[in-house]
Amino acid sequence: MTTNDTALLVIDVQNDYCHPDGVFAAAGLRVADPDALVDRINALVAAARAHHRPVIWVDMEWPDDASVGLLAERSPFLRTRGLRRGTWGAQPLAGLDRRPEDHRVTKPRFSAFHRTDLAALLGELGVGTLVVAGVRTDFCVESTVRDAFFRDLRAVVAADAVAGYVEDLHRNSLRLMGTVFAEVVPGDAAVDVLAGRAARTVRQRPAARPADHHTT
Repeated sequence: MTTNDTALLVIDVQNDYCHPDGVFAAAGLRVADPDALVDRINALVAAARAHHRPVIWVDMEWPDDASVGLLAERSPFLRTRGLRRGTWGAQPLAGLDRRPEDHRVTKPRFSAFHRTDLAALLGELGVGTLVVAGVRTDFCVESTVRDAFFRDLRAVVAADAVAGYVEDLHRNSLRLMGTVFAEVVPGDAAVDVLAGRAARTVRQRPAARPADHHTT
């Protein structure tokens, strides 16, 4: 199996992470403009479908409180609620163009590769390049991008289709990923990658995108 295909990987665009009524927003961690984020992600999804690229949705969820692990100590608001399987908070944010024929991966930790079948799925699909979108830039997106690099998978981060809660952490994460772990590009350049055209890499000044200026 060759590994020269490109796939779109969308990470954790779920109610608890992104919706104003989610548990993260209740804790003061807000995505500034979730509707704009959905629009930018859907533009990537449309490009992937137009060029017959796999679309993979990654969702964070836990079956019970014990499964949260050490994160329950570091983020106490997640000890007894948030991202629980079968709840509204674990469901995708409204408006996303998710379809039954797409692929779905559920994960228990920040990285989409940790304790999941993502690596096996990418091997089956012959994917060697991932265009990455979603939240949170400096946690789940960056963790996944690093793990992709460790597996010799090329990652292209769509800078205006990822979101964080703290602006400087978001921007520093984009800068860090753009060193060796990924190519960080504007959304239109990510579309070019999905279309099989060369990307325009942005390293020191990543494209602007929605991120909250909250500084908790």
